[in-house]
Amino acid sequence: MNRVGFYRRNWFFALVIAGLFFVAVRSGAPLVEELESLAYDAGVKMTFRNPAATDRVAIIAIDDPSLDAIGRWPWPRNVLAKLLERLDKARPKAVGLLIFLTETQTDPGLKYIRELKAYVDAKKFPRDARREAAEIRKRLIRAERNLDADSQFARVIPRLRNLYMPMFFQLGEPQGKPDKALPNYVRRNRITTAITRPEVPGAPLATATVRYPLKQFGARAAGVGHLNRLTDRAGGVRTEALVLDHHGDYYPSLALLLAARSINLGPRDIEVDLGEGVRVGKLFIKTSPSTQMYTGFYPTQDGASPFATYSFHDVLAGRLPLSVFKNKIVLIGVTAVGVGDTHVTPVDSAMSGPQLTANVIASILNQDFYSRPNWTIWAELGIFVLVTLYLMTLLPRMNAGLAATVSFFLLLLLLGAGHYLMVSDKIWLRSVSPVLLLIIGHVLLTTKRFLTTERLKLEAESDSVHNNRMLGLAFQGQGQLDMAMDKFRKLPVDESVLELIYNVALDFERKRLFSKAGAAYDHILRHHSSFRDVVERKKRVQQADQTMILGTRNMTPNNTLILDAVDQKPTLGRYEIERELGKGAMGTVYLGRDPKINRVVAIKTMALSEEFEANELKQVKERFFREAETAGRLNHPAIVTIYDAGEEHDLAYIAMEFLQGKDLTHCVNANKLPALGWALNVGCKVAEALDYAHKQNVVHRDIKPANIMYNEEDGGIKVTDFGIARITASSRTKTGVILGTPSYMSPEQLAGQHVDGRSDLFSLGVTLFELVTGKQPFTGDSMAALMYQIANAKHPDAAHLRSDLPGCMRMVFDRLLHKNPDKRFQTGEEVQQALIKCLGPAAEKERKAR
Repeated sequence: MNRVGFYRRNWFFALVIAGLFFVAVRSGAPLVEELESLAYDAGVKMTFRNPAATDRVAIIAIDDPSLDAIGRWPWPRNVLAKLLERLDKARPKAVGLLIFLTETQTDPGLKYIRELKAYVDAKKFPRDARREAAEIRKRLIRAERNLDADSQFARVIPRLRNLYMPMFFQLGEPQGKPDKALPNYVRRNRITTAITRPEVPGAPLATATVRYPLKQFGARAAGVGHLNRLTDRAGGVRTEALVLDHHGDYYPSLALLLAARSINLGPRDIEVDLGEGVRVGKLFIKTSPSTQMYTGFYPTQDGASPFATYSFHDVLAGRLPLSVFKNKIVLIGVTAVGVGDTHVTPVDSAMSGPQLTANVIASILNQDFYSRPNWTIWAELGIFVLVTLYLMTLLPRMNAGLAATVSFFLLLLLLGAGHYLMVSDKIWLRSVSPVLLLIIGHVLLTTKRFLTTERLKLEAESDSVHNNRMLGLAFQGQGQLDMAMDKFRKLPVDESVLELIYNVALDFERKRLFSKAGAAYDHILRHHSSFRDVVERKKRVQQADQTMILGTRNMTPNNTLILDAVDQKPTLGRYEIERELGKGAMGTVYLGRDPKINRVVAIKTMALSEEFEANELKQVKERFFREAETAGRLNHPAIVTIYDAGEEHDLAYIAMEFLQGKDLTHCVNANKLPALGWALNVGCKVAEALDYAHKQNVVHRDIKPANIMYNEEDGGIKVTDFGIARITASSRTKTGVILGTPSYMSPEQLAGQHVDGRSDLFSLGVTLFELVTGKQPFTGDSMAALMYQIANAKHPDAAHLRSDLPGCMRMVFDRLLHKNPDKRFQTGEEVQQALIKCLGPAAEKERKAR
């Protein structure tokens, strides 16, 4: 008896799976990191937080109404000075200005005023003109003072006494010593107390360069703290670097300084306990070894910010009682759409900078943050080892039902324990990695067991009559009719065997393989001359074989498959053809059914031998299946699923998901425009689908309304025909035929240049423009005129065609439809984020319109 090598045993297979998965996790596999972040975010949202905990922070937002009333950003700094003068009367506890003031702001006329003043000072006027000269000089001094906005702002700062300003550090290990020391007004904010614990390694993140406020501002401010946002691998902001290391000096974040000020403490009262956390008075904030705090985010209250937020213009115009800011930490920052930065957080995918800083301050003051104690690393490793041991030892010994039950129970236990620690103790235990290992290991080991069992069964019964019968039926079910016929021929002939061969002959008829069907009927007639209706069927298939062969000869002049040649439903591969759905530029589309699993599909066909020359046919077939395989790898809810591809007698076909609904051409109507929010949401979903496809190195090349399906019942969006536009590129571009639809093509695509995903984004811009305005951005009386418009002309302003279009959409269309690919949006994710920003104003306008 042969012994099975250890490398084929289940325990070794499970060990290899665990080892490979561990390497993937340690190397930061994107999928694992994203799933861990999703689990973390779910825990944050599930944690209860007292709404009253946000009362100590107020926000003065430089929002869209303020920009409309005061003017475009950036404003002259005397506008900020006027606000600070009003705010001084409110006696706030601390004021954080979340605006970088690292460069001077000079009025263009100030230079000339100073030149005139210098001229007047230097010139000797006659006695009778000195009084007039003094008056001129007085007015020049007044004009100089009014135009020097920086000086006006600087004069206000000392009055406030508690204004804190931001600086920005460039993260990275310094290569040497700095060019010059930081100014004293920055250095006075450094933390002077740090405790080092040899048994607990840790250090703040290192920085290379720093941009700090101008001296005339920073020297008069109460303090300067860093305003760095740390983005994790999943693209979100979940932590705050409370302390950064700049050439050996530790500098606190602006949020930490403001929190300390609110309890009457300063930088010298902040203590860093390396590897443990940061202490401010009696507050102790547990952090990561690099002094990052896992912020506790506060949920919105009925869609509104949990922090009191006031419009900058309302405060400046005196529309609010100043008492609302008394003894509060007041944050002044930009929230206007397209001007202020937004960040992905566990509770908001587009949180403004002031809101983010407010959450950090509240987390510090309320001791409301998450932590990862040192023991969590060992706990995670222990759980990983236990799951590995379960896969190696217990799972292979259980039957399929028991193994599934136990694995499911362990999965719930791991997820439940992780969420319990997050919600109850605010401890983050990364439990998703062992859960994924459990799922993957269970599936692979179960599959291996099944395949091994089936192989042994076939080997044991390979020479038996029963085995030939079963193999023949299996091959027939898989559509391998020749192999099924070969197995049935080896069986002893009786009534049941003739019945099997008769069914195979019927299948040959459905596939239009009439000569093979005739051979099967001949085999039956040699053993039974009057079996069923074989004589009649033999005559019919002989006649059909002489007049029609599946491929180019059984196609009508307009490339439609003949469906009524015989009384059996025709098939392509294993699919039964039900009826014709329509015709496209490349062939006919049929409604089909997979009889094996009773799944309805749409089948696109193409007669390759008619489309291409004989010397090109082999290359084109390879391209066809390569592109079909590429499209088939796409797995996204907004992309039509490709199930299968095949070929029968030079008739190539692709079987794909059968979609309910209509394409977007039915939604394009200048007289009845669709709801703007719906149109932008469609654009978001298509942009997300394109971003996914482009990351898989798949370019669509023919984005247009006809290739985007919309289902009114569930609101689903599906992008169709991925990879189809490129299948015939090798032949058709040689004859000058343009691939794709010209009205939606990018300039580089029209020019025959290499295209990438940015070309699809241009086509998406044309589609979205047409959807929201009812008109195409580029038109022409001829193909040449249209191509000229696309390559050279500026698109119309969509706001002139649709009055309820938010202003931010102008920027979206300008970037989407830019002639230069380098100046467009570079990824579908960028387009999606831009449209999400515009969805808020669009929805508000629609609400007011109703």
